[in-house]
Amino acid sequence: MTFATWAYPWDLLDTGVESVAEQLLELGITEINLATNYHTVQTYLPHNPERRTFFARSSSYFQPGEMYGDLEPVPNERMGDDDWLAVIDRELADTEVSLNSWTVGCHNSRLGMSRPEYALRNAFGDPLVFGLCPSRSAVQEYLLALLADLDDRAAFERIELETFNYFYGTGYGWHHDKFHARLGALGEFLFGVCFCDDCRANARQTGVDADAVAETVRSTVDAISAGEFPHDVDVGGWLREHPEVGAYIDVRIDTLTDLYRRLAAVVEDAELSAYVGMKGVENSWMHGLDLRALSDSLDYVTVMAYRETREETVDCLQLTRELVDLPVHVGVLPAHPYVHDEATVGDIVDGLVENDTDRVSFYNYGLLPERNLDWIGSSI
Repeated sequence: MTFATWAYPWDLLDTGVESVAEQLLELGITEINLATNYHTVQTYLPHNPERRTFFARSSSYFQPGEMYGDLEPVPNERMGDDDWLAVIDRELADTEVSLNSWTVGCHNSRLGMSRPEYALRNAFGDPLVFGLCPSRSAVQEYLLALLADLDDRAAFERIELETFNYFYGTGYGWHHDKFHARLGALGEFLFGVCFCDDCRANARQTGVDADAVAETVRSTVDAISAGEFPHDVDVGGWLREHPEVGAYIDVRIDTLTDLYRRLAAVVEDAELSAYVGMKGVENSWMHGLDLRALSDSLDYVTVMAYRETREETVDCLQLTRELVDLPVHVGVLPAHPYVHDEATVGDIVDGLVENDTDRVSFYNYGLLPERNLDWIGSSI
């Protein structure tokens, strides 16, 4: 069994890459999942020696190559002409800690704001600029180039994908969103379903009337908002009662299944994985992911089992194993708002060990207080 931690480049560079590697090895951690292309974020950094918070717009932490088309990563402004990934890769090379790429795909408000024609577009015609739509050919070209670029530039053991999909099965994702209508799971899901030109064209090719589907979606969201339709209707049940909408959703699942085959083909030197379970692994289809179909394209999945107890974490692991034909790695958040004591961290890790988990990743080196890092060391 191996242990990893997610990490931001600024925490490694502020502390010293080799010093962090030494600290992690003492804890029993031998892998770093490094943010390489990431969404907009503010982080609170309880043990960073240089700062207590860091703001970053959607950025890459490397200088992109020349293989991109209409969309390309935007290097973080604080890098200047430097390349943080290159520095970290070089300085880790002399340690026993291996480097993985933690890569965010479609969740990119910076590109969505600058190129709204490539953003998700809901049934009302609003561009949801926090997310790029993976049905768009330019977005697919961007994602393929991004993985090829990363695969070429560093000795990654693994490349792990976050939001290479239709976001989280909801139309909300901005950094300070406000909504006071009780839409429930169904309304939030329908509000975020994309009806861009490519999504509509893909649906029409299979015989689905995209315009009629969009009208059904609009009227349902408005009815829920007005209190004229229940907010707590089961999403799957509603789709079965509206098969044309269900068929539209199936088309985007097929689109992502094909895209993942192409993504796998460009990664030659690293294992490829996707993060699942951000909103419940059983709801992965709402993001456009057919987990069983993706088994042909991925080497493993990592389920984000951020839970409060051993039992809940193990249940999440077991459910994921039922849904995929792949090894399942597990992500754990050993801190607020889920875990607040050392014994629970140890109990969760014991449960994963006893259930033959190959690998556990802890979220996140720079975000965890020192005492929580010590809890990880004790649990290992």
